[in-house]
Amino acid sequence: MKILIFDILLTGHHSEYISHFAEFLQTCDDQNEYIFVVNHQFSNRFPLISQKIMKRVNLKLIEIEKEEFMISQKGGLLKMSFSWYKLMNQYAIQFEVDHVILLYLNTFQLALCFFRPSYTISGILFQQFKRMQVKNWKDKVKYARKYLFTQGIVRNNSIKKIHVLNDQNSVDYFNSEFDTSIFEMLPDPVPEIFPLPKFDIFSHYQINRNKIIILHIGSLEDRKGTFDVANSISLIEERNRKKLAILIVGETKDDKLKILLKNQAAKYPEVLIWDNQFVSNEMMKSLFEQCDIVLMPYKNSEGSSGILGHALASGKAVITTGQGLLKEIVLDTKCGFLIDIVNPVNISIVISNLINADKLNFNGGTYLESHSPYIFVNKIINFKFNNK
Repeated sequence: MKILIFDILLTGHHSEYISHFAEFLQTCDDQNEYIFVVNHQFSNRFPLISQKIMKRVNLKLIEIEKEEFMISQKGGLLKMSFSWYKLMNQYAIQFEVDHVILLYLNTFQLALCFFRPSYTISGILFQQFKRMQVKNWKDKVKYARKYLFTQGIVRNNSIKKIHVLNDQNSVDYFNSEFDTSIFEMLPDPVPEIFPLPKFDIFSHYQINRNKIIILHIGSLEDRKGTFDVANSISLIEERNRKKLAILIVGETKDDKLKILLKNQAAKYPEVLIWDNQFVSNEMMKSLFEQCDIVLMPYKNSEGSSGILGHALASGKAVITTGQGLLKEIVLDTKCGFLIDIVNPVNISIVISNLINADKLNFNGGTYLESHSPYIFVNKIINFKFNNK
């Protein structure tokens, strides 16, 4: 059986998920052929993952052309859906695959309302509509669009399984609402990563060792609350600011956000540090291990977050949104502090309240046990074995 695993993005969980598959397939006796179709920069960014894939005869790593990737990024959501499908389908036909695993199903949804390929498909659906906050007409339009797209792909007989991260409640709703059984809860995996040897966060970023380090890491954008984090600094009393170092690590495509971060870092050089780069997994692990608390004030309440898992794996509490799935996970694991409404004022208040807190560390416990990369991949792969 030939299986194509498709994900052409690089940041955050995208490379991690491919790494989990590569690691899993090194250790199991799986005679199926797997073709990984990835970004044109994948091997340069992740040489160790690429080496693992190329070790096995039944695994292939295919990097799309740079021009193909650039074309896939043009236009709005509707245009991108068809260009992504066309690209994926091109490789599926080329390698005559039996099944395609879409590690990011969202962009394909519109196209899959129309196209029904001969091969079967499964995928991971992020930020589904069930937990959306509908406050205005734009939210209503977005909700309706997501509902119709979901309804459309459920009717596509080529799609055999849709995985929803960490959210059994939404899975039950979807299966009932659309009279199906194709939705399945998938534990968002927390990988075991080892930190850089001899790395010291204080000397690396020239931070005073008496300061509390608050880490905001990942792809920086408005929906991640990055604007609000940057704007919260001026609202923190000076006596409290002196005790803080807010470390923002990651890249952004938003020019306005770039300007804001640069200006705030210049205005509050002892407080705000922006490391404008994509860091390695080992570097990321070092930052989680050595910071005091992780700041993830995401505005979308419908999704989970891999950052939460990394924080738990390093025994660090989080500050996050007080709504949706993230709220439920935090309350269930008792691993953090919630912001009812994400804005600069509320972020500054929570940070100020935590400066003199006695305990900021938490034990991930059973959450980590049930969210291992092995369970994650095994659940996806076992579906394939059960449906050949």
